[in-house]
Amino acid sequence: MKVLKQISLALFATLLAIPALAQTQAEAITAFNKGYEEANAGNYDAAIEAYREALTIANQLGPDGEDVKQKAENQIPVVYFKKAATVYQNFQRSRSVEDLNATIAAFEETVKVGEEFNDQRVVPRAKGNIPRLYYSKSVLLYGDGDYAGATEAVDEAINRNPNYATAYYHKAKIVKKQGDTDGDGIMDDKIDEAMQWYDRAIQVAETQGDDEVADMAREAAHDELLAVGTRASEAGDTEYAIEILTQALDYNNESANVYYRLSEAHNKASNPNKAVENANKALTFETGGRTDKAKIYYELGFAQQTLGNKSAACDAFSNALYGPFKSPAEHKMEFELKCDSTAD
Repeated sequence: MKVLKQISLALFATLLAIPALAQTQAEAITAFNKGYEEANAGNYDAAIEAYREALTIANQLGPDGEDVKQKAENQIPVVYFKKAATVYQNFQRSRSVEDLNATIAAFEETVKVGEEFNDQRVVPRAKGNIPRLYYSKSVLLYGDGDYAGATEAVDEAINRNPNYATAYYHKAKIVKKQGDTDGDGIMDDKIDEAMQWYDRAIQVAETQGDDEVADMAREAAHDELLAVGTRASEAGDTEYAIEILTQALDYNNESANVYYRLSEAHNKASNPNKAVENANKALTFETGGRTDKAKIYYELGFAQQTLGNKSAACDAFSNALYGPFKSPAEHKMEFELKCDSTAD
């Protein structure tokens, strides 16, 4: 009789537990459905709260809550990603650093939550967005003249994605700006550092098959060195000018402007043979008309005159009789070489 009584009590407890279990499963499903509805309505915080409630109940149910648990774990990282995307849309409208920082934080949170649930859909996408957001932050700060902040942001972009060619290119631009100490657009300092970043941009871009960035970096490096070399030549520092201009050819060995400036610098440095060589290369690559070529012919004529090659000098100066070089070329021909009246 005692045994029967114990069995009856156990059966009674089991029967009481069935309605309670059914009620808890219903609550889990209700919470999950609420999360789904809130997510579709764009109420992501409310959706996250509901999904997490469903997950909590499902965990309490054990095996009986496995289905709801899996579905909630599947949806939570997705909602975090959608929430981050909405924050990014706010940034796109405002273009403010404050909203951009909020976007970065939202995607960082998405990565954390995605890793919590071992989600392989959301985590790679969120991680991929973060370096681009830091790059955007650097561009914004660069535009505001905050070069220290721009440097910090682009360094973080590179740290998050070492294969980010555009970030290396932007880093070079920042260094160029910092090296332009007098604000005339030509670097006075940090030239070697800027070239290192341009080189890195080119190397990474080529590895990634990004020809556009590689070409931009080469062109920018060429232009910086051409400007620095030209200024040095005009200031009479011909040795430095020749060094820098020769380096510019590493980025474009068909640059008519660089060869012209090398010819000019070698003439100033009393290297007429080198001046002739570079002037002829400049003429080979110059695609402009007579006025564009006049300056090159003038340097060629000057070098030939220095070498004592009168006929060649007169011929070169005759091709320099255009634009601003017309008067000085005429003076050379008439008063120094006497091209029309003196035989070779």
